[in-house]
Amino acid sequence: MISGQKKHKKYSLILKIALGLNYLSRVNYQKLITDIQNYKISSKRAVYKMMIDKQYITHKSFINLDKICTVFATKQSQVRFGSLCVEFGFLSQSNLDLSLEEQRRLVAAKQNIKIGELLIDAGMLSKEQCNLILQKQKLDRQIPKNTEIKISSEADNTPPFDKSNMKEIREPEFGVTLFIQNDAFKAFVRKTDDFSSTMDLDSLKFLLEKNGIIYGLAADDNMGNFIKKNKYKDTCFEIAKGLDPIGGIDSEITYMFERDFLKAGNLAKDGSMDFKSRGDIPLVEKGDVLAEKISLKEGKDGKNIYGEAVLHAKASDIPFVTGENVTLSKDKLLVMADTAGNPKVKSTGEICVNDAYVIEGDVDYSTGHIKFDKNVYITGTVKSGFSIEAIDVVADAARGCTIKAKGDVFIQNGTTESSIYADGNINAGFVHKSKTSCLGDMNVAKEMVDTNAIVEGVFDMSAGRLFSSSICAKGGAKIYRIGSQRAKFSSITLGTSTLFDRKFDNIEKTIEQNQILLEEKINGKNNINNQLNAIIEKINKFDQSKQRTFAMIEEMKKNNKRSHDSTIASFQQSIDESQKKINDLNDRKTLIETDHKKIEADMALYSKNVTNGVKEKFAFKRQQENSVSKPVLDVAGKAFAGTKVHGIYAALTLKQDLTRSRIMEIKTGSNINIGSNNGREMIVTNL
Repeated sequence: MISGQKKHKKYSLILKIALGLNYLSRVNYQKLITDIQNYKISSKRAVYKMMIDKQYITHKSFINLDKICTVFATKQSQVRFGSLCVEFGFLSQSNLDLSLEEQRRLVAAKQNIKIGELLIDAGMLSKEQCNLILQKQKLDRQIPKNTEIKISSEADNTPPFDKSNMKEIREPEFGVTLFIQNDAFKAFVRKTDDFSSTMDLDSLKFLLEKNGIIYGLAADDNMGNFIKKNKYKDTCFEIAKGLDPIGGIDSEITYMFERDFLKAGNLAKDGSMDFKSRGDIPLVEKGDVLAEKISLKEGKDGKNIYGEAVLHAKASDIPFVTGENVTLSKDKLLVMADTAGNPKVKSTGEICVNDAYVIEGDVDYSTGHIKFDKNVYITGTVKSGFSIEAIDVVADAARGCTIKAKGDVFIQNGTTESSIYADGNINAGFVHKSKTSCLGDMNVAKEMVDTNAIVEGVFDMSAGRLFSSSICAKGGAKIYRIGSQRAKFSSITLGTSTLFDRKFDNIEKTIEQNQILLEEKINGKNNINNQLNAIIEKINKFDQSKQRTFAMIEEMKKNNKRSHDSTIASFQQSIDESQKKINDLNDRKTLIETDHKKIEADMALYSKNVTNGVKEKFAFKRQQENSVSKPVLDVAGKAFAGTKVHGIYAALTLKQDLTRSRIMEIKTGSNINIGSNNGREMIVTNL
């Protein structure tokens, strides 16, 4: 700690926080300390002024710093982590609510994670901000050191308890000491060396009643044993115990459909995809019940040893979040489909039904590009130059097109010279001269030629052939045959993928762009408000002037003097001019109010985009956590020499043809810090 900070505690907090949150660079920090010592500054206000005058800190950072220091120095009524994030201005309440919802979902899935870690992983909170909040919590939770004493009851022995959490009452008249828990839920009694031999059961009960202890008393026989036995000079006796409250039971939602489905078609024996067989896709009819809620159950209050009610933990109600094409029943316990289609539960918990868009024939000039926030089923071919953006996309064939799916992509026959991206899985009969990437699994029935594929899950071509292609599959690969005598060598990378990193970067950019646009609109709204206020003020002044002039005219008319006629005419002209200015100002006011409404609409849009971006980020974070790295390649048929196989660290180029083999990366047992392969190597075993 620098001596200047020790001397001036008034501003030491400011310096620590400014440095810790990177509002103040290390160089400027040292300069500021030197300036403080040279100018003998000893007040917070003077430190702030010097920071700004010397441009050691930006104006925006200064405003944030002042707010954070104020909150840090204030004793909080509660010290919950999320609430402090909002108090410090690190997080908005809406984003906190989303984060807490995500934490509850993870806890329900038995993945306990602290809210701070979740926020850091999501990029919504920095480590420095998290550390500052933890320090604040620590300051507000100062607990005295524990002093333990032994207690016991006639029923069983109870472990030591914390005497600092007890109120101690000495009763010299009876030679005993009472210990009452601060929560008034238990009371203990212990004999002193001056214990009165005249104490009896009635005296002991009188002692308890005198101190207000009337509920949950120990049995008379046990209290009698306390009076008789000398061991209670060293051990406390539990003489009263309150009634535990019974906590309420949270409501529970049961879904009537399969929430996680993998494909919308089944592979036939010949390797083609049966378009009509939708497999396990959940489809519902109008009026079907999608989800049912079991109502919460209220608990029961308990009682403390004073006979006072101890409130039970309230049960939490899980509300339904309803989206498109669903209806909530009157008792709010059922969610029903408004239309036939595919039911889904979004990452936000929203229940909706996607009614499909079916195209009989091809996607070509007769249809144009397809952008539809539901499932799209195409009985023909997606032609060259056309694009589709939808949830699930199912088509007979794809040639020279672009497909982007928020769900899965299913190409019954196959795709040629196309770009296909899916947040879910990709299934196709064959893939030729294309670029594909998906965050789920990829299944190719027949063959893949001259194609680049990036797969976050498993690449499965167990019955197919791979020629002159590049595959990157984080979850491993299963391929029947790789290469031929004439084909170019294929490259297969296993156990790693960059798709999620790219996805997160894109989401971050989108959130940042919308946040910048939102801030610009907020500033624009403030400027418009200032203009409106100025116009309203001018209108009021002209109106007041007009009313005063009008009153003067009325007064002159009462006097009925002809000499006033010219003056009245002049005043009337003044009123007319004021009214004209008022009309002009009202016209300007109307135009500005129109701009104001447009800005508010833009703000709502950008705010919604930021919120949706955060939700999307959490959804992909969960998907990434479920993505398993597996640097294993299974070749059920034959792999030709020259095939390149890369693991996470090691690589292997086949020197000879292999049949029915497994190629995988393993640890060599050597020092992992030595060598380019990080202590790993690729090995070949028989299947």
